[in-house]
Amino acid sequence: MSSSLDVARAELAFAVLYLNKAEARDKICRAIQYGSKFSSNGEPGNAQNVDKSTSLARKVF
Repeated sequence: MSSSLDVARAELAFAVLYLNKAEARDKICRAIQYGSKFSSNGEPGNAQNVDKSTSLARKVF
C-alpha cells in the first residue's frame, strides 16, 4: 500500500516535471495575469500590480 506521503511525493514530482516546461510556466502566468486583471477591475492596487508583474514575466518565457 502506498502511503499518503508517497502519493504527495508523486504529485509533487509530476508538478515539477510540468513546471520545467516554458509553455507550462507561461500558462500558469497567463492564468494568474488574467485572474488578477479580472479581480482588479481596472482599479489600482495589489491585483493590478500582479497583472503588470506577470505581464513582464510572460515576456521572458
